[in-house]
Amino acid sequence: MRTLLSLGRLSLLAFVSVGAMSAAVSEPALISFYSCQRCSAPPTMDGKLDDPCWQALPAMEDFFQYWCPTPKPAPLKTSAKLCYDGAGLYLGIRMFEEQLDKVKAAVTNRDNPVTWTDDCVEIIIDPQNCGTGYLKFVTNLNAIRYDEKCVNTSLDSSWNVEGWKVATAKGQGEWFIECFLPWSDLDATPADGDIWSFDLVRYGYSTGKFRGVTWSLGGSGAAPQKLGYLGFGATVPPSEGTLATLARVAEPTKGPRMRLLLPGLVFERDGAAWTRSDVREWQKQCLAEATEAVNAAESAANAIPKPDEKAKLLAKLAELRAKLAEFAAQAQSADAQSPSLACQLRQSLRAMRKDADELKWDGMLLSLALSE
Repeated sequence: MRTLLSLGRLSLLAFVSVGAMSAAVSEPALISFYSCQRCSAPPTMDGKLDDPCWQALPAMEDFFQYWCPTPKPAPLKTSAKLCYDGAGLYLGIRMFEEQLDKVKAAVTNRDNPVTWTDDCVEIIIDPQNCGTGYLKFVTNLNAIRYDEKCVNTSLDSSWNVEGWKVATAKGQGEWFIECFLPWSDLDATPADGDIWSFDLVRYGYSTGKFRGVTWSLGGSGAAPQKLGYLGFGATVPPSEGTLATLARVAEPTKGPRMRLLLPGLVFERDGAAWTRSDVREWQKQCLAEATEAVNAAESAANAIPKPDEKAKLLAKLAELRAKLAEFAAQAQSADAQSPSLACQLRQSLRAMRKDADELKWDGMLLSLALSE
């Protein structure tokens, strides 16, 4: 009998290893995407963001915590709008700030390499989608300009272009940046339907500590392969042609499996084709998978013959069920349809599923060990 139990334990351990490997399958690469629309009249570069061209544009506001590989809430609320015409690209950026009087703006000279140590934004663009280089434009509240070029991961801070313009302004609990990047500075001009790699990064120091956000998860000058994308023209909701172009552009750096989240919509590519689903249905599926894992763990815990050991696992499961109820409530909120919050909820549910799986294996192993 003992031999049979030992063999059973070994089989279960092998099963646990396979289950752990299955649960560890990586998520598809997350794609940040913004539809950059053509404007009929460009904004005036005064930093006020009150021009007619800004009013009807969608907001880029799904930011993530900077330098973090998993989706975590952005510590700085930020919003941006982008448009373009035959002359160049226009950006209107809104930095929400509770301590506006403590915004750090020490740099006052052009081409200062420590501009990033001020409250600032970094605009990172790669028209070639190479994943190893980019053009970067940095500015602060003083509208100081610092530009830099990266080619094959090699930085060139001596690179300068003079056509780009910046204007800033302060509001109530927020400050603004208006920026113009001419196509001549970018050495490329997009056609409608083109897609370029892009990221917008913000640094803040008003609390005395560094805080950073990035529009594209994990994207930065140090990780150009993780930049998001600008689609020029009417590209949202994406057509089949837009999705095909995105797959072609993104696959060399993101791999064949990718996930594109837009307000209310989820597009996923398994390496061959895109599928589309509603964000709420997608979240229901995530909740169902986590619930199934918790239920399986509870069944394993209830099978433990020793009451005190059973009680320990059931207590941990009660905590998971309480979190599951919180996540279910979050999924019903209107905010949960935003891409960043949908990603964070997905990440939380995956972590919960992993915890529940571990409790299930613990319960199964305890049941086997205590049955001897």
